[in-house]
Amino acid sequence: MKYAVISDIHGNMDALDAVLADAEKQSADIFLFAGDYCLSMPFPEQAVQRIACMDNAFVIRGNEEQYIERMQGEDEGRWEGGQMHISCWCAQALGDESKMFLRRLPERKQFRDEESGVVFHMSHSSQDIIGNAELSKFSCPAIPLMYKERELKHSQLLCDIRKHLSGNEEFQRQCDKLEDGVYIFGHSHIQWFMQKGKKIFINPGSCGLPMDSCERGAPYTLIEADEKGIRIEERRIPYNMDDFIKKFKESDQYKKVPVWSNIRIRELQARREHLYFFLKYAEEYAERTGDSIRPFTRKTWEAAYKEWEKR
Repeated sequence: MKYAVISDIHGNMDALDAVLADAEKQSADIFLFAGDYCLSMPFPEQAVQRIACMDNAFVIRGNEEQYIERMQGEDEGRWEGGQMHISCWCAQALGDESKMFLRRLPERKQFRDEESGVVFHMSHSSQDIIGNAELSKFSCPAIPLMYKERELKHSQLLCDIRKHLSGNEEFQRQCDKLEDGVYIFGHSHIQWFMQKGKKIFINPGSCGLPMDSCERGAPYTLIEADEKGIRIEERRIPYNMDDFIKKFKESDQYKKVPVWSNIRIRELQARREHLYFFLKYAEEYAERTGDSIRPFTRKTWEAAYKEWEKR
């Protein structure tokens, strides 16, 4: 049995299409989706519907699905141009069927592979499985601070993550509590996997918005399970980024939510975090200009971005 593990699509339909096409070429039998299908990029409805129509998939919800649920019924005019406009826009861009599909998703999933007998556990964040062992050091904002190079080799990053976890007391402590099996999660937008005894931990990275500064392409992970055991292959699939960005800039999201959209385009191109650093700058700008309103208003949001962009 072959499983394709995919996470953090964030409305990037071109990346999702490329990954699904490759997984089908690799004869994937089952697709495992680990959350965050919408919000950030302009095709949430298409991405959710593509997944909802698949009858050979296990799907769980991520934290972005919760944000979208909270924004339902909000007046777009209330948030227009400000910090929360992206969430409101995305909630309104989703059709009723897609919203119902997302609401019904479980936060966790567990199943057994019949051939190998291995139990699979799915959760959106590694915090649910190994506590803060991963995110305490390897998170989206941490990568550009740890690695100054413009592009990082995935082999180096994978080695560094495994070295960190091997010496991390919390990781060892949490591992001791877990039953043997395969543990799948996403959320950090960083692709890696590691085996400790008969426990395997897999983060397929972000299909739609990778933040690991590594090679270009849309990451996902293949798992092959049979009576001989488990075999893992990390893949990174090329797609036409220039064409996607062109469609992005022609989208309704770009027209209505330009600051957020431009930041995400920068992240797509660099494959590293920018939003976190802009939010810090926006906070500094608001304090400097005496604006205490949170979330940020359109005036502060756009003015802070203009300053930040020029740095």
